[in-house]
Amino acid sequence: MTIIDDKQALRDQQKTRLAAIDPAEKKEQSLSLYRQLFENLDWQSSDRVAITLSLPLELSTRPIIQQAWELDKHVFVPKIVDKKMIFVEFTETTKIIKGKMSISEPEGAAAFPKNDIDLMIVPGLAFTKTGKRLGFGAGYYDRYLSDYSGKTLSLALNDQLLAAIPTDKLDVRVQQVLAPEN
Repeated sequence: MTIIDDKQALRDQQKTRLAAIDPAEKKEQSLSLYRQLFENLDWQSSDRVAITLSLPLELSTRPIIQQAWELDKHVFVPKIVDKKMIFVEFTETTKIIKGKMSISEPEGAAAFPKNDIDLMIVPGLAFTKTGKRLGFGAGYYDRYLSDYSGKTLSLALNDQLLAAIPTDKLDVRVQQVLAPEN
């Protein structure tokens, strides 16, 4: 088996695990993660935050986006344009459409300069405490983060926190991984 095969098998396993999380347990873990994020110094000191519009399988990012708006932070979400990921500003009036891979993204909008984003909340299917990450397999975040100079952070539900993840030279670690407090 190659590392690509190992990663794909782990992706499939993680999708199954995440789909099976008890909703009440997911809510409890989510609340712990939101609290930790909102108490995090990188969050508190950031005016421009990048985050995804979450999929049902993932931790909901809606409360994070709402909190950012309430704190007058600027929120940026990814959009795929010409096989590249860009981030565009997301406001309460932004129109959302289904983009590549059926992921919700803003309609229209111009790319925001990468290194003007203070904090990037990076999604994934699995993480290690040391910042290794298993994404969904398209490589968009690894390419984007390869020359990003801001802060990176991921929020991992208990079933997303693993002891080890297969990685290669193109995989970019996140600086912080927050996990639910038990």
